[in-house]
Amino acid sequence: MAEFIVRDARVDDCDEILRLIKGLAEFEKKLHLLRTDTETLKRDGFGEKKVFDCFVAEETQSTGRSRLAGYLMYMWSFTTLTGRFLYVEDLFVERDFRRKGVGSALWASAMKLALSWGCGYMQWMAKRGNTSGINFYKQLGALETNTNNLMTFTLDEDAMTTACSKIVSD
Repeated sequence: MAEFIVRDARVDDCDEILRLIKGLAEFEKKLHLLRTDTETLKRDGFGEKKVFDCFVAEETQSTGRSRLAGYLMYMWSFTTLTGRFLYVEDLFVERDFRRKGVGSALWASAMKLALSWGCGYMQWMAKRGNTSGINFYKQLGALETNTNNLMTFTLDEDAMTTACSKIVSD
């Protein structure tokens, strides 16, 4: 059994968090889309206008050395119907640490935090092909909320620039 602790991420964890983000991007076959770097993580997670928070699972070794085994990145959001909720952006555990309680411990930290802040719910997305992740979420009691009348849309940077110039010129 891996020995680890779950704690709030610190700014000096950013290089390791980026390493884990790269691992997730590889797993999802999206490494070619990765634009985040250490400076972005420092600015957006620890800067003056932070936009995310993060838990990390840190492996503890008898040698005194340690490394991050996984992370859970989250942000606060709000809906007019129920108020505050916690949105989980990423949960990733390195292959060597899977099925050893690391993901469960990270998830438990997020659930406890959401409950302590009076959140009505937590929300996240999972790729359809991520069967181990989906099974994990269902074991927790999560409900799949796909509906026919809701769709997810994305505007990339180029599309935003084009759309803004159209709207401004109209």
